[in-house]
Amino acid sequence: MRHVLLVSALLFSAFTQADWTLQSPSTLTFLSTKNTHLTEVHHFRKISGKVSDQGVAELNIDLTSIDSGIPIRDERMQEFLFETNSFSSATFSAVIPADAMKKARDGISQTLDLKGKLMLHGSEEEISVPVMIVPAQNKQVVITSLKPVLVHADSFALTAGIQKLRDIAKLERIAEVVPVNFTLTFGKSE
Repeated sequence: MRHVLLVSALLFSAFTQADWTLQSPSTLTFLSTKNTHLTEVHHFRKISGKVSDQGVAELNIDLTSIDSGIPIRDERMQEFLFETNSFSSATFSAVIPADAMKKARDGISQTLDLKGKLMLHGSEEEISVPVMIVPAQNKQVVITSLKPVLVHADSFALTAGIQKLRDIAKLERIAEVVPVNFTLTFGKSE
């Protein structure tokens, strides 16, 4: 249930005022697989983020906004997996090359390996994901993952929560590695 992953998020340092803010449409999705052959897509309804002109980026994921399509499952994931009473959000922070956002705003697409830190469930892990940064309408910039980020439950102390969900749902297995994808739209704060 690596959903937490990206659970995600892009969290960027708050020491500067962000000049780019996350806007619609933006999505963060993850896959969960149970009993070997049943894979489902989930997302978070509330994500926020910013990128400063210096490239300091931050993505915040509200884990209480998990949307699996089944309300009781959302409640169980919040309570037993994410433990949102103690860990209500996940964040991803990174530094994007300072000129990348400007180039995209000026119409230049580019790819790069985005390296940062995922903070989830009280743990932190280095993450690297290839992304494409492209221009969009109205001087917006879209950053999208080119490959899924694989979130490992044991890296974030989520294994016990997955076991609890397995027991409640009477499942043989739930995958402990979750692929996460994102498409994030940023607009310039003028």
